[in-house]
Amino acid sequence: MRRQEYKQKKRKKIIIFLLTTLVICVLIYMALKNPTTNDVEPKRKAHINHTVQKPNNITQTPEQYGANGFDKKPDTAALQKAINNGDTVMLKSSARYIIDKTLVIDHSIKIKTDGNHAAAILQKEKKSALVFDNKSTVNTYVTSYIPKNQPFVVLASTKGIQPGDLLELKSSKLWYWDDRGYLTKGELHKVIKLDGNKVYLERPIVENYLVGNGELVSVTAYPNVSFTLDNISFLHSKPYNTVMLQVNFASNAQLDRISVTNSKRIGILLNNTYQTKVSHANIDLGTTKDIDTGYGIQDFGGSGTLITDSQFRRVRRGVDFSGNIPSRYGIVQNSKAIGYKKGSLASGNSGFGTHSTAEYITFKNNYIENFNYAFLVRGREITVEDNILRGFSSNFIAVSYGDQVRVINNKYLSVQNSSISGFILIPKTYNGSLEAFGNVASGQNGPFIKGDIDQLKSLTLKENVSKSK
Repeated sequence: MRRQEYKQKKRKKIIIFLLTTLVICVLIYMALKNPTTNDVEPKRKAHINHTVQKPNNITQTPEQYGANGFDKKPDTAALQKAINNGDTVMLKSSARYIIDKTLVIDHSIKIKTDGNHAAAILQKEKKSALVFDNKSTVNTYVTSYIPKNQPFVVLASTKGIQPGDLLELKSSKLWYWDDRGYLTKGELHKVIKLDGNKVYLERPIVENYLVGNGELVSVTAYPNVSFTLDNISFLHSKPYNTVMLQVNFASNAQLDRISVTNSKRIGILLNNTYQTKVSHANIDLGTTKDIDTGYGIQDFGGSGTLITDSQFRRVRRGVDFSGNIPSRYGIVQNSKAIGYKKGSLASGNSGFGTHSTAEYITFKNNYIENFNYAFLVRGREITVEDNILRGFSSNFIAVSYGDQVRVINNKYLSVQNSSISGFILIPKTYNGSLEAFGNVASGQNGPFIKGDIDQLKSLTLKENVSKSK
């Protein structure tokens, strides 16, 4: 009897042990599957402290935020919210969105129209319609001598710099010609690799920088952000002295089928952008004689800008290359600039041109009418080739400041008995080299070159033809 009671007690203990073990296992499993609030709170706080990245492939419309596009009410807030919350903003074909403040963008984005007919953005106030504003992330300086064509620079610190970033190098030394007291040596580059404090660049260095021997070079880094506009019209209801669009430090920006109307100062300002392409632009500024800019597009300190198949009217200059540091590697091709007539706008008006802070710029296959000059050139390594000037102008090209200017296979065509007083004008400020090959003037009253050729470093003329009126 006692033996049987002993077996029953032992069996109960085993059952209790097994049940207890099972309960503990179930509790552990539930705890792992459903952690308590105290378990997840540290993770949540850590996530909040991270930089929030914009989601990819998010398309927004201003209509999602109350815009109409077909009434007379301002759509400013709706457009700005769509911009802030997406990386693509889709506008309605033929809509006209009214704004009364400047739209501001600080991240990579595409803004385009959903059909063949352009959407319009009407800025009612005397303000810019849109500013793409890429902010700098790093400020540092160069620590060692930089020879020309070197593929890298050595910086005091590379913390925060990443491949794809833009680097603006700015020297303490003034620019060589027409420096105006603030134009300096410098250049814009894209980072491709880092090796310690060495930063390798997509293009080689253009200048020599005597760092350590009296020359200081500051460096500012900007994140790799891009900007695309497609098939959009920007306008004021009447001419205002404004910059309609401003793009700051963008990489590989694409502006296609953009029109700008009635911003008398500048239509599109490309401020230190890298590899920007503008195609099929139509710009009519309504510029008046009191405006000393009046640029359809100004490339300011940029690198590798291409402007193609575009038209410019009522501008003081269709495209201008300049900057606080030099603009380089720009091309304008297959485009038209139509002026009022000579003497109608502020002095120095031209179809296209450069300031002294411009190098390696090419103008090719363009058509110009009725400016003081087809081209006004101040810079180094400037090529003007296969262009046509027609109508009432003073000279085909005026060359002042700089070096190594080439004028090749261009034509001037008389209309209604018009003529130019000389093909090339050389003011006293230019003493660089000049080459002129295969140019033809159908109506010219005066010498092919006006100015003192003895002041030039070198002059090469070949197969140029002038027909006097």
